[in-house]
Amino acid sequence: MIMHKRTIFWFRRDLRLKDNTGLYRAVRESQEVIPVFIFDENILKTLPDRNLRLGFIIKAINQLKTDLLKSGSDLRVLKGKPSELIPKIAYRNRAGAVYVNKAYSVYGRGRDTELKRILEGDKIEFKEFEDTLLVEPESIPQRKVFTPFYKLWSKTGKRPQLLEIRRINSPRIDEQMFDKVINGLSFSISSKWPINFPLNRLNKFGFSNYMNTRNYPYIDGTSRLSPYIRFGIVSIRQIYSRVKSETPKAEPYISELAWREFWYHIMHYFPDTMALEFQEKRRNIKWINNDRWYEAWKEGRTGYPIVDAGMRQLKEEGWIHNRVRMIVASFLTKDLLIDWRMGDRHFFDYLIDYDEAVDIGNWQWAASVGADPKPLRIFNPILQSERYDPDCVYIKKYIPEFKDIEPEGIHDH
Repeated sequence: MIMHKRTIFWFRRDLRLKDNTGLYRAVRESQEVIPVFIFDENILKTLPDRNLRLGFIIKAINQLKTDLLKSGSDLRVLKGKPSELIPKIAYRNRAGAVYVNKAYSVYGRGRDTELKRILEGDKIEFKEFEDTLLVEPESIPQRKVFTPFYKLWSKTGKRPQLLEIRRINSPRIDEQMFDKVINGLSFSISSKWPINFPLNRLNKFGFSNYMNTRNYPYIDGTSRLSPYIRFGIVSIRQIYSRVKSETPKAEPYISELAWREFWYHIMHYFPDTMALEFQEKRRNIKWINNDRWYEAWKEGRTGYPIVDAGMRQLKEEGWIHNRVRMIVASFLTKDLLIDWRMGDRHFFDYLIDYDEAVDIGNWQWAASVGADPKPLRIFNPILQSERYDPDCVYIKKYIPEFKDIEPEGIHDH
């Protein structure tokens, strides 16, 4: 084991101390560790004003700073371009290495490749660790359909060991005025997503009953962990270990974890699908792309209650129930004939849990142009609301003007 006198650990989408692979290795392999987080200007400029995702990240950073102080360290928070800031921090602090958990997005991979080249030119080691997935793309053969992928994924050994970090030795760092760093950022804070939510949720949620509850948006039947998974506030191994304790009844939830990784594997092997349909024969669809229809969909004014409730939930909470996500995506692409990329862009603007590989994969799935091909899928919004929100509890929550109308007068409104 190589011991570094001083190492930088760069937090990205792993905003936690518990079971953080890269941080654990940095602490073990270094005498001192300098924890860093950067608000990346290249990402910030793509976000709309009053962004809920940015507000969620800021809450998570505040909690991370608190946790680090308890461990004997602190977090250096900066704003700018990582390719400039990381080498500068490393040089000024005489760090021999920069440790990170591996990036998977197209932008992240390109950024890290360039940063590694810069650092190694200054004889500073750049070390990446696997932390985000249970099964890495290189660990199993490539598959384009979920079922054979899932069979391989299920047979592959996972990493259930949860890594504990008790104390982090850090050098004294300059006072960081967190409020000053985030000054000028446009974000909104939602009370719907407390940062400590995963701890209680993992203990209390009935994963073994997930199959029976997951499709009904009017009840608390999904884990609601996706924002916390997206930013690594809870480790995927911790979730997997907890759910595995309830199998075989919890197998449907394990399958959902595998679906997330299926889309990561697809993006890894087919990066062009970030902008192009996975199915080449579907790359010349003549979308209507009517601006008035698109705006009505975005604002929740289509006249189809289950669709409008979902789009209003998105704007209010930065999240949509998974069943409703499929309904609104099918409606946009199959009923309005609007390009899936326009739907994905709107989700990027508003979803707290937006994840490039997963969301693009799901949008292409909904539009029937992506991997895991099946016959044309169309979700009838009237039948879907009658089946999954029969008493219109969900619909009335987000469309209160319907509160005094009987369900039969709403579904086919």
